[in-house]
Amino acid sequence: MVEAVCVDGSFVTAADVPNDIDLILVVKEDFNLAFDLLPTQYNLISRTRVQRSFGFDIVTVRAGNPEVDEAFTFFQQVRGRPDDRKGILRIIL
Repeated sequence: MVEAVCVDGSFVTAADVPNDIDLILVVKEDFNLAFDLLPTQYNLISRTRVQRSFGFDIVTVRAGNPEVDEAFTFFQQVRGRPDDRKGILRIIL
């Protein structure tokens, strides 16, 4: 189901007091996000459930889809510095 987890937020920076984690969950290209999921699978990809349970922000996208690039572009933004981009830790599973 999951191809990669991409981690962003102050926990992957040199911040003295990190306070947030942002995740991009990349699922396999042929994974049907509208399919009837098991509760444990749903809890992994649901933005609301993840936020409520762990306090993370999460975006779920399918590999090979333009949404992957859009999610990376969004999360690479640096608040208050529109010309800068930051890196994202990508963990391939």
